[in-house]
Amino acid sequence: MKRSPTLLYLIFALLLLSPLAIGQDDAQVIEPTDPDMVNAEANISFPPPVYVVRGSVDIRGTVTVEGMRNFFVEFQPLSLDMMTDEESEEASQWFPATLPRIAPIEDDVLGSWNTVTLRDGLYELRLTINTDAETPTYFRVSPIRVENNPPEFAAMQPAAEEAAAEDMAVEEPEVEPTDVPEPTATPDSSPRVTALVNSNVRAGDSTFYVIVGGLREGETAKIKGISSFGTGWYYVELANGRSGFIHPNIVRPEGDLSALARINPPPLPPTPIPQPTAVPPPVQPSTGANLRITHVQISPHPAICNQAYEIQATVTNDGNAPSTSGFAIEVRDSRPDGSGLVTVTIGGSPLAAGETRTYAGHLTTGVYVDELHNINVVVDARNEVGETNEGDNLYATAPYFLQKGSC
Repeated sequence: MKRSPTLLYLIFALLLLSPLAIGQDDAQVIEPTDPDMVNAEANISFPPPVYVVRGSVDIRGTVTVEGMRNFFVEFQPLSLDMMTDEESEEASQWFPATLPRIAPIEDDVLGSWNTVTLRDGLYELRLTINTDAETPTYFRVSPIRVENNPPEFAAMQPAAEEAAAEDMAVEEPEVEPTDVPEPTATPDSSPRVTALVNSNVRAGDSTFYVIVGGLREGETAKIKGISSFGTGWYYVELANGRSGFIHPNIVRPEGDLSALARINPPPLPPTPIPQPTAVPPPVQPSTGANLRITHVQISPHPAICNQAYEIQATVTNDGNAPSTSGFAIEVRDSRPDGSGLVTVTIGGSPLAAGETRTYAGHLTTGVYVDELHNINVVVDARNEVGETNEGDNLYATAPYFLQKGSC
């Protein structure tokens, strides 16, 4: 079904908006022309359609739907092709803008959308509410323009207006100054955050990482980078010299954030996955071999519901003797509590001492869409090789949100 031409007019109006408009300024909120179009129990009231935002934007609205289990806000890039092409719209991919929440909200902040790492352009927001019903409730706002880097002519416009005003001003007689004015202090443009509440600083960009420090309300820390996983967590340096990640919703970023370094968080510590009680296989006597996973590549990542993704596991024998037999590599995909477990086993061939080899397999998961998943990879899962160290066979990848796709 094609969208009405009215939406195209809104797009053109957005393109003509001043690039200096900001999603957090005092501009007048644009209300829908027809109040009956808005679900009073499920809506986004800010930002409205045809609006320009930048930086971190508070998304406001209401979620009071009966039987609500959780809700979150997503976004996707918007193009003119998506306005008229039904197949393109159905194949589009949504990305999380806020973390899931379970408490009802009435005319308040649903979450903060960090646009710092996004390309400038048009986007669409979607409020997704999961209820006891089979079909979620949606509310969409489109179009929204992200503009963190306004063009030079827009940035120069105020200076040109000031110059014109000076030309029109009546020339005043020069007055000999009696005191030499003090030099104006240069504004601090260094990137930094100020804690809005007492905040934890963690080893990675998730609450599953250990706490390495903290900031008290009002304290400031230097920003050294931002997570390369797109979660929006800032990599900060504390007063004691330690560094870690802090959630963007509990701090106020300041300074120039346009050139932040992309920081790769460390692998998560292994997440225990409940297993059915079984008789463990006998441990083989050590042969001098030691199998260890040194790298895992997943494509596509994040995974999409009911679509197979490829796992490439690189295994190294860093022992002083060859492995005496082949071995099994087990890939486990589940929620953090172990539910929704899906596994696949990849066969591995014997490795000489010091040899490295990559093995590939495929896995498909179709449960717990839009929820956090962990992927754990275990080498020699059946204890077929006698190793000098049996405690380093587990490799945990970064958690991800399972994308909806066609589910």
